[in-house]
Amino acid sequence: MANTTTLPHGAAELAAATPADRDRYADLLRLFAIGMVAVGHWVVALLTLHGAGTVGTSMPGMLSTWVWQVMALFFFVGGFGHARALRHRPPTGTFVLGRTARLLPPAVAMLAVWAALAALMHLAGLDTGVFAEGLHRITVPLWFLGVYLVIVLAAPAMMRLHHRFGLWPVLGALTAATAVVDLVASVLPPAGYANLLFVWLAVHQLGYGYADGTLARGGRRLAALLAVGGLAGAVLLVFGTSAYPVPMVGLPGNEVSNSAPPTLALLAQSVFLVGVALLLRQAGTALADRPRVWLGVATGNSMIMTIFCWHLTACYLVQGALLLAGVRLPAADTPVWLLVLPCWLAACALVCAALVLACRRFERPRRPGAAGTAVAVAGVLASALGLFAVSEVGLDTAAMPALALASVAAGALALRGR
Repeated sequence: MANTTTLPHGAAELAAATPADRDRYADLLRLFAIGMVAVGHWVVALLTLHGAGTVGTSMPGMLSTWVWQVMALFFFVGGFGHARALRHRPPTGTFVLGRTARLLPPAVAMLAVWAALAALMHLAGLDTGVFAEGLHRITVPLWFLGVYLVIVLAAPAMMRLHHRFGLWPVLGALTAATAVVDLVASVLPPAGYANLLFVWLAVHQLGYGYADGTLARGGRRLAALLAVGGLAGAVLLVFGTSAYPVPMVGLPGNEVSNSAPPTLALLAQSVFLVGVALLLRQAGTALADRPRVWLGVATGNSMIMTIFCWHLTACYLVQGALLLAGVRLPAADTPVWLLVLPCWLAACALVCAALVLACRRFERPRRPGAAGTAVAVAGVLASALGLFAVSEVGLDTAAMPALALASVAAGALALRGR
């Protein structure tokens, strides 16, 4: 254990309270994933605001998304955490309230601030051009939280399937369902949104396999098989057919991707990421076991949702300062752009750190209340529906999505329990 007398008091307590059986590598993966999400969004914002050139349509640019589209790691680690929480078969209401206690408050706080700001901007006439674009995009990442809440609700049932049939049959069924949805979506595009559940439930199920040792028993050979097989599957689907685009996430000038909605190609890329994560587990665990590294990982994990909710706001504040100063950064096609990029990322990171320090109180652990299954289900569905709706419509219309915001608020209140 590190000498905690030289460490921040709260962080030292957090490190000292870590159970001996905690999988620190899972926490490291979660922190890495949120870092990649923030950096990816900041880079896309820079390209959108100051010129992307041909980056969004170039093959290197599109293939880079195969590495930094890391949402799969969140669902993988989430499945692992849910499996741990379900070991003693808690009542559904208790499980749901326990898993959502830290998820919703940061999102509700962020939406409250931005809804008030959007109302003021509409009244002031600042709801056109770049301002309207900003109000529309600020809520886009919340799709993840909406989908994740539904997966929390489904977790107990998926665990029962896991116990009855094992990892591979359930994973195979979800993969087959994903393929069927892709086929239907080729004729009826809205059907593709069903894969928001099938794709991410499949990755979540891999987390169950990690928790019960199924993946560990396969050793490095299984990890390599998942990595190579996932990558080969993605390559075959994207380059061997004309049904799937190259990018795994949308880019400026090339909005079509495998993420909106998810596809079989994204599932293959997710399996590839999980395989790579398993191959790096030994090295990652050794790194996370270092006292000061673990202190940073544990502290960062205590603010994960706050970082997620406020990282785009940080980017907007940096851009606002540039607008006030009358500064326009060079486009991505210029040689100096590679010098500008680290400065932009550093500025966004510093502002994000300040916002996280100011808003982290909303993510402080609290003892979950008590609620029946019906109330928990209703709360999750109301929150999830509202979050997904507001992620789709944004806050840029004069008549703001009041129903979506009200749905989020009502669901959050229900999930506070008694």
